[in-house]
Amino acid sequence: NEYKSYLRMKADPHILIVDAGAQYGKVINRRVEELGLTTLFLPIDTPYTDLLQYSSLKGAIISGGPNVGDREAASKLKESVFKLNIPILGICYGAQIVGALFGSNIEQGIVREDGQFKINIETSSPLFKNLASEQEVLITHGAGISALGQELITIASSDSFIQGIQHRDKPIYGLQFHPEVDLTKNGHRMMRNFCYDICGITMTTGIRNRQAQCIEEIKAEVGSKSVLALLSGGVDSTVLAVLLTRALGPDRVLAIHVDNGLMRKNESHLVVKALHALGLNVQHLKCGQRFLNSRTLIQSPDGFRNKEYSRCLCAVTDPEIKRRIIGDTFINIVSEKLAELNTDDYVLAQGTLAPDLIESGSHLSSSMADTIKTHHNDSPLAREFRQAGKLIEPLKTFHKDEVRELGRELRIPSELINRHPFPGPGLAPRILCQLDIFPSYTDTFNELNNQLNLICSYYRLQHTQSQMLLALESKLSDSSREFLVTLENYPKIHPVLLPVRTVGVQGDQRTYSFAAGLTVEADDSGVPWEVLFQLTKLITMLCSTINRCCYIFGDVIEPPIRDITPTTLSPQAIEKLRECDAAATKVLAKHNCFEKISQMPVVLLPLHFDRSNRHDPSSKHSIVLRPFVTNDFMTGRAALPGVDIPENVINEMVTAIQTVVGVSRVMIDLTSKPPGTTEWE
Repeated sequence: NEYKSYLRMKADPHILIVDAGAQYGKVINRRVEELGLTTLFLPIDTPYTDLLQYSSLKGAIISGGPNVGDREAASKLKESVFKLNIPILGICYGAQIVGALFGSNIEQGIVREDGQFKINIETSSPLFKNLASEQEVLITHGAGISALGQELITIASSDSFIQGIQHRDKPIYGLQFHPEVDLTKNGHRMMRNFCYDICGITMTTGIRNRQAQCIEEIKAEVGSKSVLALLSGGVDSTVLAVLLTRALGPDRVLAIHVDNGLMRKNESHLVVKALHALGLNVQHLKCGQRFLNSRTLIQSPDGFRNKEYSRCLCAVTDPEIKRRIIGDTFINIVSEKLAELNTDDYVLAQGTLAPDLIESGSHLSSSMADTIKTHHNDSPLAREFRQAGKLIEPLKTFHKDEVRELGRELRIPSELINRHPFPGPGLAPRILCQLDIFPSYTDTFNELNNQLNLICSYYRLQHTQSQMLLALESKLSDSSREFLVTLENYPKIHPVLLPVRTVGVQGDQRTYSFAAGLTVEADDSGVPWEVLFQLTKLITMLCSTINRCCYIFGDVIEPPIRDITPTTLSPQAIEKLRECDAAATKVLAKHNCFEKISQMPVVLLPLHFDRSNRHDPSSKHSIVLRPFVTNDFMTGRAALPGVDIPENVINEMVTAIQTVVGVSRVMIDLTSKPPGTTEWE
């Protein structure tokens, strides 16, 4: 019903976007609309009869998705999208659909590809008009096109897969990489070539006034009621509050800031002060103890009988359960606040963005997307409120940089607009909770650690004979092999498998895999950062159960790590991370580095290194810095010390954090997104 209403609402769209469950589906939509074109965003199973009514369509883009394109899926689209006889561009999964439809083989690769890679393109293709023959693009897949059908030709390739295809006679194209994201440096040009040149669209509508559109939407949804706005104090909720006030006037907007006890040092005080300065009516609810002692329903097989609840937030370790407890408690507190008011006179408003809904697998953003993590503002209770028409989210089609631009239009002070994003659940997803070593770590440690050692020592072992070496050789491309040989020219790198698991996104699906640590023997030449970044990309390609690598400051660590510091969301763990985060933030501010990077999560790991007696209990924690560079917050790369952020600033942060009581080591995350998400949980 929602999509039928949406169909009736759309008028004269230029480009059809077929949603196959991509994490970047809404980014495709945004890129097309930035060209001044209107779009129609529909699920992959939309019937042909629903599409026929749109005679204005000039082209179609089939998105990526978590599945592998095959002939069965292609045959279904043959009877819908392909019957429209308009130009088609398939992206990632969509490219596999195009390939399969015309007789190509789609095969699982020996290794995954996740990250930025250089590929070669055929510049004679209309899709690559005015581009150089070598391009840096974002690739994230484990399967690809291995042999083309006779009606197709190759227009882009890498060491491992065909990366671009084109029909010999028809305007049908497929790209295994993602032209819609910022990490594909000339992707905007490719999208422009497709929409304007290949689809033949010459008239543009102009980019819509999204501020006016949001205000109209708020007025229509709220009607004569008032709004209870939920404010974290971040960019999104601040823009939301100002937007609501513009639309309805200050007398009809009541804002509450729920302090969940998991905020940064002095964060809530500063948030409320800043919002008051904007003229907003804000109430500060201090609910830290309630959050830590809250639970959530995790199973109810017999309806209302035999309900099973989780443990309290301060005792759980599962990341998803942590997020659900925080999300549900947040909504419960808001419900109680609504009960104090006249419920019939108020609706709720929150600053949900498109990435929140995409990563949560919400049907509001994509009906097909895989769940990467449950955002606190898209918990089951939040969805119930949404379904009942009690919740409005005017920013749900926006991405982070678009919200900032809207904030500038609304004349919100730059110190609020340029704040680094901070997750709604606060510090909770930045504390990796764990009570013991994972059984899978013990079971696979020898194999994985041997793989890591073989990769880092390939230059010494390449001429030896072993089954493991033969297996590695079968996965290496020529360029990867050449890179590993060059490691001989740098200080020796020592890898160690860490007994913690982190969330990632690979091939539009969630992964929950181990992290690897890298230490380097002391040398006057310093830390070879670019080499470590390239090695990280290779390790996450070659080791399917590792999705993240980090550099560990200090001496070489000898594996194995046999135990961890039992960790939950205790007041002690929260306060330790809060102090470390404050120490790092103070150094960033001192050197005016906030605008050099987009975000810097500070993460607490249950790892205690450097114990003089191996029988001493594990009691300390280690800290990870995650400086990150991105525009769209859907993809991005780890900040490179000495390039994106001064190396002396990194070193000063490390020194400051090491003064916090109970800290063992400090690390820096080297992983791009994909394969690692911005946050560790």
